[in-house]
Amino acid sequence: MNSNINEIEQSIMRMTAVVRQEQAQWTAKSFGQETDPKLRPRGWWVLACGEPLDNDSFDNREKSREQLLEFMNQAGIMLPENIWVWDETGIAQLVITTVPTLERAQKLAKKLRTKGLSIRVKRETF
Repeated sequence: MNSNINEIEQSIMRMTAVVRQEQAQWTAKSFGQETDPKLRPRGWWVLACGEPLDNDSFDNREKSREQLLEFMNQAGIMLPENIWVWDETGIAQLVITTVPTLERAQKLAKKLRTKGLSIRVKRETF
């Protein structure tokens, strides 16, 4: 059963990456950037950060995600879609937005931190 859950999670992650890549191309085009992913620079993610994730425990990962979503709600931030980022940090990370420049990402991150959120700025990846 656990392997089925892992397969479903992997499938969802792949589908999300495809959708996000298409959205990133539309966004880049709206900013007047090159739409060829091999040529154009990526945007910048503004991420809300939560608790550490346990890669071996689906329940722990879900609990970490739910806690971060609850904290976001308490801060008055509602997102139209939950896009989770997994990387070397090993913590729950939720994309709040993607912006075209580091300066804009840092300004937004500073403002969001005043709401008590733990915020990280990271180069957008797929």
